[in-house]
Amino acid sequence: HKLTLRPCRYSQRTTNPSMIPQQPTIALRAFYASAFLWNNCMGMLQVLVPLYALSLGFSILKVSGLISLSALAEVAVRFLGSALADRFGERRILQACYVLMAVSGAVLLAAEDFLLLFLAQALANFSRSNFWISVQSLASQLPGASVGKQLGRLSSCNYAGNLIGVNLGGILAALLGYRPSFLVLTGVAVICILLALALPHVEAKPKGRTIWEITRGFGEFLRYRWIWLGILVSYAAALPATLTQSIYPVYFAHLQYGEQWIGAAVSVRSLTPVLIGLLFGALITTGRQREIFALGVAGLAISIMVSGLTNNLILAAACIAVLGASGAVMDLLYQVQASEWSGAGNRSVAMASTGLGWVLCPFTSPVIVAWLAEGHGFRVAFLVTGAFLLLLAAGSRLWHRLLLPAE
Repeated sequence: HKLTLRPCRYSQRTTNPSMIPQQPTIALRAFYASAFLWNNCMGMLQVLVPLYALSLGFSILKVSGLISLSALAEVAVRFLGSALADRFGERRILQACYVLMAVSGAVLLAAEDFLLLFLAQALANFSRSNFWISVQSLASQLPGASVGKQLGRLSSCNYAGNLIGVNLGGILAALLGYRPSFLVLTGVAVICILLALALPHVEAKPKGRTIWEITRGFGEFLRYRWIWLGILVSYAAALPATLTQSIYPVYFAHLQYGEQWIGAAVSVRSLTPVLIGLLFGALITTGRQREIFALGVAGLAISIMVSGLTNNLILAAACIAVLGASGAVMDLLYQVQASEWSGAGNRSVAMASTGLGWVLCPFTSPVIVAWLAEGHGFRVAFLVTGAFLLLLAAGSRLWHRLLLPAE
């Protein structure tokens, strides 16, 4: 149904196409190539960091804590970064994200204890938090197609990059060891920095606003009930990436699979979202959000539960493929919600507000699932998690009735 919403301060509900400069081919190629390569780096990290931590003798709970506690640092940086993006432009924030990823790789080269691993992971989380806000905001403002289709193209590019990165991380760890793998990661991040010099320009940000004035936009967004629906959607969207970065590598290592097989199985999460973004991006709209929510969360639940019932790597990888597809649908949904509920002047703040689930999920879900796995085993942990998600999917009509404004 059509939402009738009061726009936030400084917000223009639609972007004026005449104000968006036509993008040269080299700028668009640099945009997608840098996003692709940044996701290569993040994919390698998803496999290398937990496996390297296990090789140092860390427990399951300590590995999960390394992933989840470092995500705490994202909260403040996410708000500040989105405000800076709405003040100075998404291009500059993306350039900073690529620098942070390179520094994270350099720290990993020297990391031999929890503290340095935590620092490297925190830097990568800083980069990740602000990367998604800025890259999605920039893509949503590119001319030539609907918002859903533009974001779908970017989503396919991102997931393809992650797919290759996760596979590459596992292969490099098995063939070369962890130090050379971290060196490759750092080199790829440096290439991103160079490509960022040619990123496309979009509609100029409104002048005369301070960072504090823009930051107050978070409070304005969070006063609306429907923004919390977007946060719930983004939390569900973050589950596949969070679990495949923290719990699944440890689960497969527990089943005695090698690094290269673990990397291959985890990387399947990024395979199906490539097709989701290309084929179905244009179908993701707020008019279908209730049905999309129920379908996406149910897919997450079933795939997690079945993966905990099997020791077969191929079947588990198939479950991870379904997990990735379900998460991709939810990911596109919250981005479309943020785009339709904001204008170019506060797009990054809107993305950051609705995307808070991407901050909360890495902090909470690995610890909860790991705690269940430590006490009761992986099977119980996956079954309990899936059952909770099934209840959430079944209540889709209720959540939308409570959180969406009246027609």
